[in-house]
Amino acid sequence: MDERHGSYRFESGGFAFLLDRENVVRLKGMADFETQEEPAIAEQFLRLRAEAWAETLNSVGGQGGPPDPGRAAGAPPAEIAVRVDPHQRKAHLVRDQTVVVSADI
Repeated sequence: MDERHGSYRFESGGFAFLLDRENVVRLKGMADFETQEEPAIAEQFLRLRAEAWAETLNSVGGQGGPPDPGRAAGAPPAEIAVRVDPHQRKAHLVRDQTVVVSADI
């Protein structure tokens, strides 16, 4: 849990994926996840998907952006909020209030 953001956080490929409590509750409401408890559900969900999401974001360029080669060493990773849509079974990856990618759950 990232206390600074009140979210679960997992970093991969130059991105920091953030899953807040509201979205963990949505995730727990889905049949595949309803028997799991926090923090395991959030940590496992992010860990199993973050690498593929980072690859996707790097491939779309621009909005999700590949990590900027001019970015200073040690600069913080780009933050991507993960919004769970249990009805569509999608994870919407959001940067600066804009959905950059929607991925199947």
